[in-house]
Amino acid sequence: MIQPKMIELEKQLNCSQNHNEPIHMVVFDKKLKRQERLLCAICMETFEADTKMIGFKKVIQMIEDKQKNKVENIQRLIKVEVDQVEQLLNELHKIKQKLIQELDQLIYNSVEWIKSLNDIFGIINSQYSFFDELEQLINNPQQNIFNSQQLIEQIKILNNSLCNKINLKLSTLKNLQLYSQSDLILYNLNLSHHIQLIDNSIKQSFSCYAISFNLSGSLMVSASNNDIKVWNFMQGNLKELTTLKGHIETIQCLQFSRKSNSFVSGGHDKSIRCWKQINEKEWKSSQSYQQHTNCIECLIFNQSQNQLVSGARDYSIKIWQIDFINNQLTYLYSLDKHTNNIRSLCFNQLENTLVSCGDDKQIIIWKQDNQLKWQFEYVVTQTVQEYGCRLQFINDDQLIWVTGKKVSKDCISIFELRNGKYQENLNKEVQLIQNDDVIDISLFPIFYTFQYISASTKQKL
Repeated sequence: MIQPKMIELEKQLNCSQNHNEPIHMVVFDKKLKRQERLLCAICMETFEADTKMIGFKKVIQMIEDKQKNKVENIQRLIKVEVDQVEQLLNELHKIKQKLIQELDQLIYNSVEWIKSLNDIFGIINSQYSFFDELEQLINNPQQNIFNSQQLIEQIKILNNSLCNKINLKLSTLKNLQLYSQSDLILYNLNLSHHIQLIDNSIKQSFSCYAISFNLSGSLMVSASNNDIKVWNFMQGNLKELTTLKGHIETIQCLQFSRKSNSFVSGGHDKSIRCWKQINEKEWKSSQSYQQHTNCIECLIFNQSQNQLVSGARDYSIKIWQIDFINNQLTYLYSLDKHTNNIRSLCFNQLENTLVSCGDDKQIIIWKQDNQLKWQFEYVVTQTVQEYGCRLQFINDDQLIWVTGKKVSKDCISIFELRNGKYQENLNKEVQLIQNDDVIDISLFPIFYTFQYISASTKQKL
C-alpha cells in the first residue's frame, strides 16, 4: 500500500511566535491560520481562549488515520477498475486462443486439400501397362491420352467436400460469440464514469419515500406524503399528469405492475391499495386493504403478477392474491418468524425460494410446499450481526445482503447455495467505502440487471 508522506517535518513545525520549542497542543479555531493554531509549552502559559484544543500527537494520529482511510478508499475504487480491466485481458487471451485454434484448423484443412489433390495426380500417374498403352496407340491413336472427365469429376467431389468443410468452419468462426463478454466489460468500464445527470429536478414540499417506473419507462409514480403523483417521463423530461389521493398517512412504497400500468402502494397508515389506469390521466383506487398492524415497508410481485408479498413493521410478511384486471387483493396468509421490522424481500429466479431480512438481524429462507404455500425453511448463518436493509438474488445459487447500521462493517455480504443451504462466502465479500456518520434505511432496493449481470445498490444516506 502507498503510504502518504507529510510534506512538513514534524520537528520543523513551529508556533507563530517562533519559540523553536516542540508543539504540544493544536487549537481547533476556524478564525486562526496555519501556525497560529500550534502551541508550544511557552505559548500555552499565556494562551487564553474558550476553544477546543487537542494534543499535537493526537492530531498527528488523526491526520494519519484520515490519510490512511483516504488511500484505502482510493485503492478500493481503483481496484474495481483494475479488476474489470483484468477480466477484459483474460477475455482477450481467450479470444486469441480460440481464434488460433480455429485458424489452425482452417490451415490444416487447406493443407489436407492440397495433399488430396496431389494424391489424385499420384494415383492416376503411379503406374501403367506397356501392353495396354501399346494397344491404345495401335487401335485408337486419336484418343485422348487420359480420361479428363473422370479426373474432373474426382476433383469436383474433393473440392465440394473440402469447400463445405472450410465454409462451415468459417461460418462458425463468424458466428462465435467471442466478443460479447469483452463488449460487456468495456460497456461497464465506460458506463461507470460517464453517467450523465439530467438537470430536470423537481422540488416538492412534502417527503418522497418511494418512486416506481412502469415497464416501458414512460410513466413514473412518486410519493408526496399521503398522495401519489403520476408523471409522464419522455426523453429525460418529467411532466406531472395527476395527483392520486387515498392514503391517510405517509406513503412508504410503490410498485408498478410489469404487465400493465396498474400499481400498488403501501404506507404508514398500515394499508395497501391497488391502482388501475382508467385513461391517460386517471387511476382508480381499490378499497384499502389492512391486514398489517404497522407501516408497510416493502412490496414485491411474482413474475406472473398474480401474487403480492408485503413486509411491515409489525414483524410479519403477508401473502396476497392480486387481480389487476378487477383491481383487487385477496389476503391469503401470514408468515411470522421475524422478531422485528421487515425491511426487504426477494424471490429467486425460479420463484421457489423467498428470502427476507429485517431489524432482528436475521436472514430467513422460505420455501414453497406441494400446495405452493410458503413455509419457513431456516435462518441463514451470518458473520455480520447487524440489521439488514436490503437483499437481492443474483441467481438461484447466490444472494447479496447489505446492512444499515451507523457504525458498521460497510460491506456487501455474498451468500451461496452449498449442500442445500445458503452459506456466507467471506472470500467474495465486497468492501464498501467506510461511513460511520449516518445510518442506512431501506428506501432504495438493489437493482439487478440479468442482461448485463450487473447489480446497483445504495449505501447509507
